[in-house]
Amino acid sequence: LDAELQLDRLKPKLSRRVLLLQGHQSSWHRVLDLAPGTPPLCHNLTAYLRDEADFKDKLSPVALSLSLALPGGTQGLVLYGDTLVQAQVGG
Repeated sequence: LDAELQLDRLKPKLSRRVLLLQGHQSSWHRVLDLAPGTPPLCHNLTAYLRDEADFKDKLSPVALSLSLALPGGTQGLVLYGDTLVQAQVGG
């Protein structure tokens, strides 16, 4: 499977508010090799919110997307989903 994670994907790449700790990028891509009889795969990724001084938009939710696609170019099956992450912090 081709797996791709996009953090804060509704924002342009240079103004994304969430980055991965390893590599400080807003996306992650891996080819996952699956074979019968092998144990399940697990990937833990740590992300962080950039300092509030680095961006203006503090109200819109952060959109995360995960795409899982079978290899095969445009004819492959694509499984795709979006998740919106929103929290209100009082101060």
